[in-house]
Amino acid sequence: WCLTVSFTHPHDPYVARRNYWDLYENCPALEPEVGFIPYDSQDPHSKRLYKASDYDSFDITPEQVRRSRRGYFANISYLDDKLGELLSVLERTRMLDDTIVLFCSDHGDMLGERGLWFKMCFYEGAARVPLMMAGKGIKAGLIETPVSNLDVAPTLCDLAGIDMSGIAPWTDGQSLLLLAGGKERSAPVLMEYAAEGSYAPMVAIRDGKYKFVHCELDPP
Repeated sequence: WCLTVSFTHPHDPYVARRNYWDLYENCPALEPEVGFIPYDSQDPHSKRLYKASDYDSFDITPEQVRRSRRGYFANISYLDDKLGELLSVLERTRMLDDTIVLFCSDHGDMLGERGLWFKMCFYEGAARVPLMMAGKGIKAGLIETPVSNLDVAPTLCDLAGIDMSGIAPWTDGQSLLLLAGGKERSAPVLMEYAAEGSYAPMVAIRDGKYKFVHCELDPP
């Protein structure tokens, strides 16, 4: 059997329930690590995002930034509780030991870092998201090698014993079981963005700690 569970939280508009909101009173992470950067000092793509967000029509205060981040963090705690409820059901129905759980997210949120919000870029706040697996035969631990959501399908097929050779020539993902088993990733992570705020496709390649971002419109 296969069950897909999709949550909208912690997506904007950063509205949280009081009991989760209260968890982050005076949390140091409410302050962005990199503060607001003026438009003229931004990189070309970030300037496009500023314009797409109509930035000069709003005056976002430091307190509004803190409240937005607090709501986001609160909603992550809400999501964490809901995932716990799902795992509890698996345990009560004696299915936990016969189930693989894979958790992933489609994007992060800049949350005011560099003066940016939402997704739409390849900075770590937007592009770096959690991807976790748990289940029988999967060793617990933390792997810091960059991976991609493109790896989800090959991983699930690998776990289910499904042969992907027929579509392998036009897929880019790799099974994460290789990394989970202690082997090295054989290819870098590829990214592409061509949506809100973009005038031309923007691509990136990530290999270890290095990331190269390119857009044909922008200077090298």
